[in-house]
Amino acid sequence: MASSAQSPKVAGQATRHPALAMLRGALVAALVVGVNATAVSTVAAGTAGLWGALLGLVMVVVFSGAGLLALHLSRRTSPTTQLAIAMASYTGRIAIFGGLLALALNSESLATHVNLTVLGISALVVVMGWMAGEIWAWSRLRIPIYDLDGEVTA
Repeated sequence: MASSAQSPKVAGQATRHPALAMLRGALVAALVVGVNATAVSTVAAGTAGLWGALLGLVMVVVFSGAGLLALHLSRRTSPTTQLAIAMASYTGRIAIFGGLLALALNSESLATHVNLTVLGISALVVVMGWMAGEIWAWSRLRIPIYDLDGEVTA
């Protein structure tokens, strides 16, 4: 006779934390792509290529991960508040990124130690990997289109 104990992952069970699931999928994909980009960049451009690729990887993971983390932290708020937090997070990340980009382009020491072309290319490649992982994770989430906890009255 089969055991009646249910496993923690029951078929049809809703995903409890969709933003964390998407973060996990995106992070795995970004790290795989980033490590490969770092290896190729090191062979192609030496130590400056290594630092450029690593910096591109870190930038994408931090900035993209911050957005999903903000969505996860606002999961118990109203949809209007979630939208406001998502927009504020995006605007803030773009402003910080623009400021860091301006500092990087005017920094002589960064230009001597980091290959900026490799940084840009690897950041673009890692963003594509991040987005692919996020889309892959999103497509496997179980989000009900109706309230599973509500009582049915006839």
